[in-house]
Amino acid sequence: MQKSTQKQKHGKLVVRVVLALGIAILVLNAGQGLLVKNSAASEIEKLYEDSVSQISSIFQDDVYTTLHSYVDQLHYYVESSVSQTGTTEEIVEWIRANVYHRPKCFDYVIYVGKDGIYYSDDGNTGNVSDRTYFKAIFTEGRDYFIDSVIVSRNTGKLSFHVVKAIKQNGETIGFFGGIVPIDELLDITKSIHLGKSGYAFIIDKQGYIAAHSNTDFILKRNVTNDTDIPEQSRKFFTHAIQGGTGAGFLTSLTGAREFVTFAEVEGTPMTIIIAVEEAQLREVANKVGSLIGVFSIIFLVAVILLLILVIASALKPLQVVQTTIESIASGDADLTKRIEIKNANNEIGAVVNGFNSFVGKLHDIIKQVKDSKSELSLAGENLAASAEDTSTSIREIIENIDSVRTQIDHQANSVDQAAGAVNQVSSNISSLERMIEGQSDQVQNASSAVEQMIGNISSVNQSVEKMASSFDTLRSAAQDGLNKQNDVNAKIEDIEAQSVMLQEANAAISSIAEQTNLLAMNAAIEAAHAGDAGKGFSVVADEIRKLSETSGEQSRSIGEQLNRIKDSIVSVVNASASSSEAFMSVTAKIRETDELVMLIKGAMEEQQAGSRQIGDSLHSMNDSTAEVKIASREMTEGNKAILEEMERLQSATASIKQSMDEMAHSATKINETGAALNDVTKDLSHSIDDIGSQIDQFAV
Repeated sequence: MQKSTQKQKHGKLVVRVVLALGIAILVLNAGQGLLVKNSAASEIEKLYEDSVSQISSIFQDDVYTTLHSYVDQLHYYVESSVSQTGTTEEIVEWIRANVYHRPKCFDYVIYVGKDGIYYSDDGNTGNVSDRTYFKAIFTEGRDYFIDSVIVSRNTGKLSFHVVKAIKQNGETIGFFGGIVPIDELLDITKSIHLGKSGYAFIIDKQGYIAAHSNTDFILKRNVTNDTDIPEQSRKFFTHAIQGGTGAGFLTSLTGAREFVTFAEVEGTPMTIIIAVEEAQLREVANKVGSLIGVFSIIFLVAVILLLILVIASALKPLQVVQTTIESIASGDADLTKRIEIKNANNEIGAVVNGFNSFVGKLHDIIKQVKDSKSELSLAGENLAASAEDTSTSIREIIENIDSVRTQIDHQANSVDQAAGAVNQVSSNISSLERMIEGQSDQVQNASSAVEQMIGNISSVNQSVEKMASSFDTLRSAAQDGLNKQNDVNAKIEDIEAQSVMLQEANAAISSIAEQTNLLAMNAAIEAAHAGDAGKGFSVVADEIRKLSETSGEQSRSIGEQLNRIKDSIVSVVNASASSSEAFMSVTAKIRETDELVMLIKGAMEEQQAGSRQIGDSLHSMNDSTAEVKIASREMTEGNKAILEEMERLQSATASIKQSMDEMAHSATKINETGAALNDVTKDLSHSIDDIGSQIDQFAV
């Protein structure tokens, strides 16, 4: 059983050493592997990025060459003789007659003149003056232009236009255009494959996707304002459509983080984009890291096996040391035994020599302890006797302290009662002082209020006098207004009488007009009886009749005006009567108000005299209150001195009481310590006996 335990301990030591070294090696290998992996990943990613950028440049040249080859295909049309000298009709007829010469890369070829009308070689026509390529030739004066992808108005398919200007005598008269299907661009983008995830697409100057393997994206997704694309990526694409080349890591169309390069296709509104997922860039680095990890594990296992063999052979001499030490421990504590081992020229031999030296030193110490055992026993007996005497003295001190503390408690109670009485007196004096101060403030406030009231009464008296004067003026003005209103009433009555006379005169005029009309009618009748002799009289009679009718109409009009004037006069008469009554009522009210003002003036003069008497009384009361306040302050100062003395007495009593408590506590502690010392003395005596019996077991 003992041997199995020894082997287990020995095995644990080996395991610990091997485990510690294994962990250290594992950490170092892991750090080295991580460093190598990161370095390799950085270099590989850099190489991959350079490769992608170079590939992007190559594809840019490929797209440039392809697109400009389409421009070259239009050379046949532009350099033809009909283009150099012919009219629009001749050129249109020529391209339609030579449709079999159309290059295979074009769906159809068009001719466009200055008016913006296009004529295709397949017989269609239309207006393209709003197209970008039309403005590029005629507005910007370009010789050729490659347009971005649009929807063809002729076929409705996705395509882009390649146009070239026609010049006659140095002047642009029109241009030929070749309509290229988007399949040409799609073939270019689909041919770009970089590993598992690399792909390419083309965008135009507005940010729209012009070519992509996913045709649903074409002209439907805009990489500069699509909210599904992160803002930082949209800024990158905005920079891309401005021209030049560039690269960076970003999240683009797939939603994954990618390494993206862009390159502007010179001479076109297109920019080619090539994207490779970041995971693909790191794939090689991850494989290198995996290989390093596998190698590290194999290396670690080999090192651990080697360590187990080396440590096991190194620890084998320790078994001899262990056997010798156990033989010493299993005997009767014989300190005369020593460990003997051969080939002790290593660290284990040094441990054995050190152990032998330790046992020799312990042998000498135990021998001296055995010699001192009897002296230690005697000292223990003397210590027990001294502890007993100390305990008795401490008990007497505690009894005396308890007696003194009881007397101090009585004194503290008496001081507290006296302090309470003094505090009560102080509180009453403080309350009295506050009441006196409150009364003084109230008297001062009342005095100020009375003085202010006297001033207010004086102001009111002045205002009342001014009001009385104003009422006199107002009463006079009201009387003048009443007199003038009476004069107006008289004038209005005269006007009313005159209007009645006018109505009577108008009635007379109307009656005269009627009689004149009758006379004119009679004269006309007589003139008719007279025949030719009465024609002149008939004319006079007719004029008289017209005058009569005119007079009648004027009379009626005057009558209507007089009726209106009469109604107005009646209204004025009624209003004037109401105004007179109002003036009379106002005059009466002013007279009554003037009487009330005079009564108020008399009452305010009496109130002012009474207020002066109250003010004199308050001044006298204020002087008496000040004297009482001074006496109260003197009582307060004396009471403060008594309180300070009582506080000092309380403080001294509390200090004495606290000191006695501390002394009692200390004495109790000393007593407890004495009791404990007695116990310790007894324990020490027992321990000395036990130590003696144990020491006697050693053989020295």
